[in-house]
Amino acid sequence: MFHLSHNYELGVIALILAFLIFYVPALYAFFAIRKQQKRKHHK
Repeated sequence: MFHLSHNYELGVIALILAFLIFYVPALYAFFAIRKQQKRKHHK
């Protein structure tokens, strides 16, 4: 028996962590930019 399922779980956890680490700052930046655009309100 290979421990593929365990390695697969670790891989999925690593992917989720990497996704969150990338996604949270990107989402924060997106909202910050939207707020700035609304406040200035000119192209």
